[in-house]
Amino acid sequence: MSLSPRYIHVVINPASGQPEPVLSALNGVFHPAGIRWDVSITAAADDARRFARQAVANGADVVAAYGGDGTQMEVAQGLRGSDVPLLVLPGGTANLLSVELGIPKKLAEAARLAVDENSATRAVDMGHAVVGDADEHEFILRVGIGFEGLKIEKADREMKDKYGEFAYTIGGIEALYDAKAAKYHATLDGVEYEAEAVNVIVANAGTIGVKGVTRWKEIDVSDGQLDVLAVKSKGLKPLTAAFAEMAGRTKKSKTRPRAHAREIYLVADPPQPINGDGEIWGHTPIRIKVIPAAVQIIVPR
Repeated sequence: MSLSPRYIHVVINPASGQPEPVLSALNGVFHPAGIRWDVSITAAADDARRFARQAVANGADVVAAYGGDGTQMEVAQGLRGSDVPLLVLPGGTANLLSVELGIPKKLAEAARLAVDENSATRAVDMGHAVVGDADEHEFILRVGIGFEGLKIEKADREMKDKYGEFAYTIGGIEALYDAKAAKYHATLDGVEYEAEAVNVIVANAGTIGVKGVTRWKEIDVSDGQLDVLAVKSKGLKPLTAAFAEMAGRTKKSKTRPRAHAREIYLVADPPQPINGDGEIWGHTPIRIKVIPAAVQIIVPR
């Protein structure tokens, strides 16, 4: 796809990240390139998805999203089914999607991808989840169940505003004391399994947000499948070992089962907290399926 956009619509989440002159930085990139651009400011949940859909209807060539992974997810939802690409402008606490795709952290450099002739678009998978009977969600990065869900519950907005990305570390430490192993019944592409685990990850992307661990190297955000990892034992050592394994630093362990699937159903006893792309979704059971090549995202070539 040749970019050369004439009109870019930018969706901005003003609650994301740290204060910075967003409009000035974007104008410094788009105006010299002769690009017409405008913005929408989110104020409530689902605004970003709605703004993205409206931008497509209004003829936008690119829709940019300034915010964290939750904002990127909402805009991606609005673009799904169209050929309008997403321009990721990292503005949140962790910005894992930008890390996954090699997008620069600095706002002006990320914006410049839209006008750089060396940029490309990449078809990225998404996941669709149903929590309980009918609570539907979508994600790009991963779903965390058990310890991962509890960690996000504890890293609330007040903690993020105070400590930034370190809030997830604090939340993780607190979750270590409260997380308990649960009995899981899993169905992966029609095959049933049973296991006990303190943490289950259903990953679409390999970036996992752990300092010092780059990415789960076997996972491809564009391969049309999801990857499942279960951590059986509680405590810092088993979790650290699991994340090291994700990054390819250790040999595969039989105590941390891993599998690939397109459709997944998980039931836990007792029910476990769930987070999807950093948002709290409720508690198990959960049904998940992959949506191949769901959205186009602008990336460095």
